[in-house]
Amino acid sequence: MAWNSHFLTTGAMDGMIVNNDVRIRSHVVKTYRGHRQEVCGLKWSASRQQLASRGMIILFTYGICPRHLRIHQHNGYTG
Repeated sequence: MAWNSHFLTTGAMDGMIVNNDVRIRSHVVKTYRGHRQEVCGLKWSASRQQLASRGMIILFTYGICPRHLRIHQHNGYTG
């Protein structure tokens, strides 16, 4: 799990990453399935714009509404 302001990002054994907005009842604002195995770790950057997960980097770009999060994947990350 990793916090980013009012977002709690979680990773699961099925490879799913979920971005939750804890301020609202329907809290799941974005899901991402890109891992072939379980998500072992998540870390938001200091700028709160990039989320690193084991095996790849996922970039969250915030729009006006938190439900409009976009995800970009960079597959070259191996650390």
